[in-house]
Amino acid sequence: MPVPVFLALAFGCVGAVLMGIGLSRRRVSRNWLCAQGRIIASEWGLSTPSRYPRFEWRDAEGNLHMHESSMSSWRHYRKGDAVPVRYDPAFPKRAVIDTPVQRGASFFWLGVLLCGIAGLFLLVELLLN
Repeated sequence: MPVPVFLALAFGCVGAVLMGIGLSRRRVSRNWLCAQGRIIASEWGLSTPSRYPRFEWRDAEGNLHMHESSMSSWRHYRKGDAVPVRYDPAFPKRAVIDTPVQRGASFFWLGVLLCGIAGLFLLVELLLN
């Protein structure tokens, strides 16, 4: 198998998986409600901000909920920071800090980029033969 075809398959498969994850996360959270929350714990070690911040928010009925992000965050949240929250009204424990990564948009667009790179590898293979 020629190297460009192998690379196209590799990039294409990874891109397709990432696009699927992104679309899945977007579909799941599309009808969730938005709320204003705040970071309640961000310490990871003694002085390093947490990669998995804990946050709280109030639902539409005024009930207070707390949750730890299931995805790491590149942003360094500090305790007390205000954050937008998106949560499932049927099961409020399913909540995310409302960012492109948490909503799945970053996964989707990274997948599109990798599929585009796969297409370029295939184009190079076609032009060389």
